[in-house]
Amino acid sequence: MVTTSVDRGSRRLKVVLEGALAVALLLGVSGFASSDSPIELSVDGQLTEIETHAETVAEFLDEQGVVVTDRDLVEPDPASPLVAVEAVTVRHARQLQVVIDGQPTQIWTTELTVDAALDQYGVRLAGAEFSASRSGRLPLTGGQVGVALPDQVTVLHDQRRTTVVTTARSVAELLREAGVRLGRDDRVNVGLGREVETGMQIVVTRIDVRTVRRGFTIDHAVIRRADPSRYEGVERVVQRGKDGRGVIFTRVVRHDGVAVRQRQLDRRVARQPVREIVIYGTKVRPFAAPATGAEGLNWGALAACESGGNPRAVNPAGYYGLYQFLLSTWASVGGSGNPIDATPDEQTYRAQVLYERSGAGQWPVCGPLLFS
Repeated sequence: MVTTSVDRGSRRLKVVLEGALAVALLLGVSGFASSDSPIELSVDGQLTEIETHAETVAEFLDEQGVVVTDRDLVEPDPASPLVAVEAVTVRHARQLQVVIDGQPTQIWTTELTVDAALDQYGVRLAGAEFSASRSGRLPLTGGQVGVALPDQVTVLHDQRRTTVVTTARSVAELLREAGVRLGRDDRVNVGLGREVETGMQIVVTRIDVRTVRRGFTIDHAVIRRADPSRYEGVERVVQRGKDGRGVIFTRVVRHDGVAVRQRQLDRRVARQPVREIVIYGTKVRPFAAPATGAEGLNWGALAACESGGNPRAVNPAGYYGLYQFLLSTWASVGGSGNPIDATPDEQTYRAQVLYERSGAGQWPVCGPLLFS
């Protein structure tokens, strides 16, 4: 009986122990399933999936041998429970030296590229020139990048103004970039090797040096030869004149199309001029005087009294010829030029015309001699 009662108690204890073990096994299995789910770990862009028993992000990283510092980026926070985490991201900080127009700046960044690092610090460098790839990966050991900011420069050339935004380092490089080609003699107001600066004004002067050929005319001379055998007013060209031709060579220097200096290099005669020879008559034409009705008067006595009988007599008071005409009076009776150039016959005829018009009073002193 005792035995029976002991056996009954042993069976009850066995049932209890088996139930407790089943519950413990059930709890143990469910707990293992929650802590061993895969976690995606990204370290500086490298992805892996890992099953872990760690309870927090910090424990998980420690378990994987991932060392982090205060500068590093860890997401989520290291103190976060791992049970609700699907992915852990770690980006280690690295030092980047940025040299902008020669001025160095040290920055720490958890970004993986130069572009992202500069964006992280709010640096906007549109149009700048970089010494390293902006999209290249930054190593953990850090790196250095040179940045040349664009400069705004004015270029005056070929009668126009060009504004250039450039990262060129020298004036020569800037001109090539702007498409301004320099000739052998062209001038620039600043040195081609000078460093480009914002606000700089570059003036390009186009210099053209060339030898100019210009023709010129050599006027021909005219030789006049008197011929006493020919009457006055008769001329004859015995040799036709012809102008000569020559060439002048001149060195001309132009600045932007304007001649600033010139020097004659040579002067050549290509064709000598031919002189013209003209023969002209000097023989006085006979004067056929028409009748006036005064022919019977003593004109010889009047001429002797007025001029001493000299047909070329000149009185300083303005009287000329045999009968001492005023030029205005001579013209009024049909004479031309000066009475002294007329023949004695013509002078007598003109005096007779004057007498017929105005009487002997035209010669107040000598006039009465006409009737002697």
